[in-house]
Amino acid sequence: MITPVFDRVNESMPIYIRLYESIRQMIISGEIKAGERLPSKRSLASHLGLSVKTVENAYYQLVIEGYVISKEKSGFYVSNLDHYMTRSPRQTAFEAGKRGKQYIVDLKSNKNPKESFPKSVWKHLVRNVLTADPDELYETVPFNGLEKLRIAIAEYLYAYRGMNVSPDQIIIGSGTEYLYSRLLQLFDGDRIFALEDPGYSLIRKICGINKTPYISVPVDEKGINMVKLYASGANMLHTSPAHHFPLGFVTPIDRRIELLEWMNAEKGRYIIEDDYNSEYRYHGNPVPSLYSISINQGVIYMNTFSKAVMPSIRISYMVLPTDLMQRYMSTVSVYSCTVASLEQLVLADFISNGYLERYINRIKRQNISKREILYKCVGECSIKDRLDILGDLAGTHFIIRVDTVLTDEELLQRLKDKGVLIWSVLSYMEKPDKKYRSMLVVNYSGLTEEGMRYFIQSLGEVLD
Repeated sequence: MITPVFDRVNESMPIYIRLYESIRQMIISGEIKAGERLPSKRSLASHLGLSVKTVENAYYQLVIEGYVISKEKSGFYVSNLDHYMTRSPRQTAFEAGKRGKQYIVDLKSNKNPKESFPKSVWKHLVRNVLTADPDELYETVPFNGLEKLRIAIAEYLYAYRGMNVSPDQIIIGSGTEYLYSRLLQLFDGDRIFALEDPGYSLIRKICGINKTPYISVPVDEKGINMVKLYASGANMLHTSPAHHFPLGFVTPIDRRIELLEWMNAEKGRYIIEDDYNSEYRYHGNPVPSLYSISINQGVIYMNTFSKAVMPSIRISYMVLPTDLMQRYMSTVSVYSCTVASLEQLVLADFISNGYLERYINRIKRQNISKREILYKCVGECSIKDRLDILGDLAGTHFIIRVDTVLTDEELLQRLKDKGVLIWSVLSYMEKPDKKYRSMLVVNYSGLTEEGMRYFIQSLGEVLD
């Protein structure tokens, strides 16, 4: 049976139009041949998890435009489109590359639904900034970002993460990739990074681009393996203790203390604390950051608003210890701040006026509801005894461990064939370990209930 792939999250147009467009493209491309009979409305609706009315509306739109012929008591058949004037191969290839492959459900992306973002509030703040017409809009942005935003971030960190930070220690940049690259330029060639395996794969790529030596160190149930960390010879550590990516556990306080002891055991060691998804914790109080419990200044704190707010904002920040900030000012400060002053001023007001806190609380409530729906879908499916949910105490993703004889490559490909894009834990490992086999990373924050049910249904069909 055909499996039209279309965006189930986008609500800017009716779902039957999105389905119609997907089938239309399959007909134009020749994926569905002339004269071929389309599935019945009821069978396609069941296959895609849609209503029969939705499929019926899509089919009738295809009939109206001549792509499909309806034959009474027989069904819907694809028209002969030999006369159809297609675009030139060059233009078609360009547009195909620009669009990329669309999936019915995307569990690889980690973003909040755009419908939840307070757009009216953001527009109001933009208008306020433009009406006030501050001098910062017309002046060169300081290398470390506007003071107004750095003050707002410092106050936010003190209130919600217990961190006593000076605004002068904060550097603002367009995305963590930019900040990591600037950070690596601070250190000379004797630096060796210890990176969690599995872990944040982007930091490995950035180290490679900057020709920075690194060692992948395995993790255990609490975090990075301390014995192997000491044996690695590394003097820099990158870790995400608030919610490990991708395994999802929260590093307990005893392991956090061990990490700080490792840092203090030798002069010149630093820890980069990626406080990834620290805002989203669903049970108990937030676990203190490494920065807040460190006595000696050796923790470099990193965070981003791309996850807490929306990806398009592209505003991240890092907090440097005093000695590194002085080194940064004398060397890397030649690089200009890469975030426009208007965005910085608007975000500063968004934080200071309490909108960020309210937005995060709204997303947390939504995520709790979505998690419950996913739990229910798993509990009701025919393969529930073959699924196990892990790492679900915080963040916007968790792990589903699958009992299957399929390899990870086979499992992921079969889900792709059904329009489900997802990665496994092994996808984030440099040195694959069989104990992490068949563990799927489920980013659920942007999912609709329909998408959740389609994912579980597809997973059941693949395993059956």
